[in-house]
Amino acid sequence: MKIETAEVTARPQRASAAPAPGDDSIFLRGLRVEALIGAYEHERHAPQPLVIDLELGLAQSRACFSDRLDDAVDYGDIIAAVRRHALLNRCELLEYFAQNVADSLLADFPLVSVGVSVSKPGIFDIADSVGVSIRRRALRACDA
Repeated sequence: MKIETAEVTARPQRASAAPAPGDDSIFLRGLRVEALIGAYEHERHAPQPLVIDLELGLAQSRACFSDRLDDAVDYGDIIAAVRRHALLNRCELLEYFAQNVADSLLADFPLVSVGVSVSKPGIFDIADSVGVSIRRRALRACDA
């Protein structure tokens, strides 16, 4: 039996225009880190688990058209930055922690916006977790 094969083009012609800054995003879901965080004294003696979700608005989407890692935001670098932040910073509130994560990611990566959700699992018997979600946009030169 002979099987017919069609020729496949490696690079399709572009049928869409480049997106506006912030139209595209990358996300990380369920990032688990340990942090010294809590408003109560008993929470500040040992690291506690946090679960973090990120939605990162891209300043440019060259990677969508180039298929090159050099044109992308590296997920591993984002994870390393969040883990480093959790390890080195002590704070009382999830809101403050989320704000600091957003600020550091916007400062260190070519992003136009950051959504950060942080939850503490197992704090209350009647809830899976408690948490906070924030969304921040990068300051433009004319906003400063």
